[in-house]
Amino acid sequence: MSETADGDLKLPTRVGIQSIESGAPLMRALVGSDGPMTLAALSKATGMPRSKAHKYLASYIRIGLVTQSEAGGRYDLGPFALDIALAAMRRLDVMKLAQDALDALRDELTMTISMAVWANRGPALVRWAATPQTSPGSRLGTVFPLLNSTVGLIFAAYLDRSQTQTMLQAELAERGGPRTGPRSMAQVDALLEQVRAERLASSISTVAPGMATICAPVFDVSNRIVAAIAVVGLVGQINLSLDGREARALARAAQKLSRQLGAHPDASPIQTTTT
Repeated sequence: MSETADGDLKLPTRVGIQSIESGAPLMRALVGSDGPMTLAALSKATGMPRSKAHKYLASYIRIGLVTQSEAGGRYDLGPFALDIALAAMRRLDVMKLAQDALDALRDELTMTISMAVWANRGPALVRWAATPQTSPGSRLGTVFPLLNSTVGLIFAAYLDRSQTQTMLQAELAERGGPRTGPRSMAQVDALLEQVRAERLASSISTVAPGMATICAPVFDVSNRIVAAIAVVGLVGQINLSLDGREARALARAAQKLSRQLGAHPDASPIQTTTT
């Protein structure tokens, strides 16, 4: 193993099989498509001559990576491709991936980053990457309200309403509604629609006085919300604008983590169902 001019270790170049690498664009095209593809479409998508693409596809069919329908002759991902995908998903260490993402975002912004997942009683804080200047503001295990926290708003916007309806009604009923924010279910629906449109939520915290947060959703391979990550800062020191540096960096980090968890970048997240 050699070193670069900067002293970093340089991994040795590995000898591979070029024909396998050359056929990979066909698999990528099938993975990225919305359904089965014709030979002509695959040739166009990959820039590969039809005769060459056909030979690769014939080999992929023999090993189960690709199937071909009898009616129409379209190609699609085969059972072995599904086995590979499922095995890869089983091996994903979601928490480790998330912690790496939190640490990277903390280092980029020099701000504390937290992550919450949905628990029995609501969104609960499960991970953070703190800075010496700013504490997370809440302890691990803290369960956030839906309407008075950015984390809660993110989950309320993307979870099926059957999971959140009772909690939303209880929060609205408490003391005639939240101290700030929506005071009727119609106002809740309008607010959550705005959150979905922006894929971000920001506010001054009612859980940790003096703190403010910006929060974004993380999706899995089914494009369902699995977590929410937030930038945490002191009021007056964090830019709560959804066009600001913090919000842009957070959105990039959430999208990257979602892709690592298998979410399709061009697919719409599963939407909440109103009742």
